[in-house]
Amino acid sequence: MKPTRKTWVSAGVVAVILTGGASVTAAASAAGIGGTGDPAPAVEPGLPAPEGAAPPSPTVPPAAPEPTAPAEDYVVSTEVGPDPEKVARYWTEQRLDAAQPMPMPVVEGPADVSGDGPVGAGEGPVDATE
Repeated sequence: MKPTRKTWVSAGVVAVILTGGASVTAAASAAGIGGTGDPAPAVEPGLPAPEGAAPPSPTVPPAAPEPTAPAEDYVVSTEVGPDPEKVARYWTEQRLDAAQPMPMPVVEGPADVSGDGPVGAGEGPVDATE
């Protein structure tokens, strides 16, 4: 493969984007972006916190991970890639005419799509045709 002008231009653009992303990441981590934006006073361990400061929250150890079943129990692996001629022979005109579409999934119970809390009581399953 002979590199063309477009290849070199693309490589240059990718390099600029990666360099910019790395510099933004470095600047964000150095500036502490993601906090409240207010400078936090340094507190030495064992000294009382300054007035008006929130008390330190107790550290809670992480919960123990739940054991999972071995991969062989829940991974289904089959080769997909049937013979096209075999598929064409299977789907005859009669089978195509008699074919039924798969049923659409229906949400049972209240569906909270807005994220504002529970949906009003008494509403049934959600129907996409409404």
